[in-house]
Amino acid sequence: MTVRLFSPVSRDTSPSETGLAAVAAVLVAAGTVALLIPAGPVRLVLLLGFFTAAPGAAIVSHLRIADRVLAAALSITFSLALTGLGAASMVWSKAWHPYAATVLALVFTAAVALARLRRPDVERADVVAPEPLSTAVHPVLSPTLFAVATGVWLVTVLRADPERITLYGLTWGLGVPFVAAIVMVGVGFGVELFGRTRTPVLLAGVGAMALLVWATAPLLVPVPEYPWVYKHIGVVELIQRYGRVIDPDDIYQRWPVLFAAAAQLSDVAGVPSIRFAGWSTPYFGLIDALMIAAIVRGFTRDVRTVFLAVFLFSCCLWVDQNYFSPQAYAYALSLGFFALLTHGCRGLPGSRPAGWPNRLRLWLARDAPAVGDRPQWPLLVAITLVFAAVTAAHQLTPYLLLFGVGVLTVLGLIRPFWLMIVLAVVAGGYFVPRMGGVSSQYNLFDGFDLFSNAAGTSSGWGTRAQEFSAIVARGLSVVVWLAALAVGWRHRRGLGRIIVPLVLGFTPFLLLFLQSYGGEAIYRVYLFSVPWCAMLAASWWSGARRAGLVSGAVLAVLAIAALQGLQGQFALHVVPPADLRAARYLEAQAPAGSTMTMLAPAFPARLTADYGNLNPGHSVDPSITDQPSFKHVMLDADQLPAIGSWAASYGGTETFLVITPLMQTTAEYFGNLPDGSVEALRRALDESDDWSVYYRSGAITIYRLERA
Repeated sequence: MTVRLFSPVSRDTSPSETGLAAVAAVLVAAGTVALLIPAGPVRLVLLLGFFTAAPGAAIVSHLRIADRVLAAALSITFSLALTGLGAASMVWSKAWHPYAATVLALVFTAAVALARLRRPDVERADVVAPEPLSTAVHPVLSPTLFAVATGVWLVTVLRADPERITLYGLTWGLGVPFVAAIVMVGVGFGVELFGRTRTPVLLAGVGAMALLVWATAPLLVPVPEYPWVYKHIGVVELIQRYGRVIDPDDIYQRWPVLFAAAAQLSDVAGVPSIRFAGWSTPYFGLIDALMIAAIVRGFTRDVRTVFLAVFLFSCCLWVDQNYFSPQAYAYALSLGFFALLTHGCRGLPGSRPAGWPNRLRLWLARDAPAVGDRPQWPLLVAITLVFAAVTAAHQLTPYLLLFGVGVLTVLGLIRPFWLMIVLAVVAGGYFVPRMGGVSSQYNLFDGFDLFSNAAGTSSGWGTRAQEFSAIVARGLSVVVWLAALAVGWRHRRGLGRIIVPLVLGFTPFLLLFLQSYGGEAIYRVYLFSVPWCAMLAASWWSGARRAGLVSGAVLAVLAIAALQGLQGQFALHVVPPADLRAARYLEAQAPAGSTMTMLAPAFPARLTADYGNLNPGHSVDPSITDQPSFKHVMLDADQLPAIGSWAASYGGTETFLVITPLMQTTAEYFGNLPDGSVEALRRALDESDDWSVYYRSGAITIYRLERA
């Protein structure tokens, strides 16, 4: 029996259910082959393909979903949710059997897909291509631009030396050829979008821009970018070693979904997670792009609007939250969650007793488009399942989702109203038992200080390079938000037509009234608002005429600006292999319960399963530049007693201080220490009787405190 999951806004297409089942069957075959070949990258890729889409495709093949893009997006959404929750269940139950679980997933997927393949397919209508705005442009212009840009980009990246990238970032370091490639992709996309509008060519343009924006860094550096990503790799290795939670106070072990899924993939593929973690950004970025396309198609079938919204998202996402982290997984699922919600649970405000709240609600939602039938229970179960996966993966994301869902429910635009209650119970039911450990290490609420919570992670600009990147990123953010507001103003006489993306684009700002999230709240606000702002901007922009070249140039400028925000600090993001060796040595050799302090927070700490040996009970590794009493101070011999007392105050069995060139560059970039301070500190530590050298390799030194 085919289950009707929901009635979409438009029924102009109906994907082939047997086609999805066939895709699932092919991926099952790929996963089976993976288990039969030697461990290595090929097995990893085959298994990743299976876990990413196969279980969901098999399930979606039984659901009548009248949209190809939505069906593909939900296939990935369900696959990621089921894979993550399944792996986490093994951790929670202390029954870690990743190989057996993979075999079970293969059997389950094969059975579900085979059950669908045995039934005849449903009829489907062909997709009607949009009429081109212009055919004057040569048909091979855009494909040629994409091909040339990709070739120029690839040659530039492969010949580049990451150590020569300046403090002004990746774009400046790669130079004119890289910028030219971005311009070619932007112009090619604009010309095609407002010209012939061929779907394969537009897909090629989106893919080319995704490569330039998200795949440049992984190609340039041999290990994962960002020093802080390695603490996630450590949790993966811990799960692989123990197969369970060993520290209930560790916030990462309390939200283990991504780590468990990565551990299962790493175990079965026979590839350490550090080998594939660096490709998380393009992997999740492409998934995000598909999810956004599915969301937009719930509001319009206009091909130009859909592609432009996706391309704008790719060009304007300067906040990199898709690196190997729980929030990358949760963000992708949150977009899938909204695809389900906006396609299947949209309603119209009904008549209620008179009063200004109801009049306001009806005024805001006036002229809202017609919606489909009342949501059925399979849809509501699916929404709850995806939300549960988000909740168990990341601490903040479910509440950002609840902000938007709650406002839309109050406006009568999401139904049934009790769905909001169910989701809140899921989020609260998971969080409350874990609240003690979280509140002891983090401030749950930072007060209603909007401007302080929106200040970001930096209190000032230490160098011109930092100032430049910050101004560009902030300027781009303001442009994106103002563009969305401008579209809202243009529709002020009929807000109902855009009220859903308008609400979801700006309800993330509610976070700033509650939390600074360690200075990252404003970045999360932008991250969760940019898909909806891109959709609003695209809804207006796609109606332009004869705007191909101009639009392409604007898109290229936006992409260059986003890259400055994304990779303007590339020199601080590249972790030298020597730092990895030093971190592994310290975690393996230091006595359990030791304290590790750092000059600056730029060290790949907590990267092995032994990460609990250092700084137990502390969620953040202490660093000198994070202490107000040491900022802008010359750290010479006169400061050693204060540094020793501060380091000893953490009470470890042994106390260490790590100084690396990357830490020095970080401190200088942010202007935390005066010129010559790090050199003076090194000399003082080398000459002090209170400190001894525990490890030294080149300019990397780990000092041990002998007496405070």
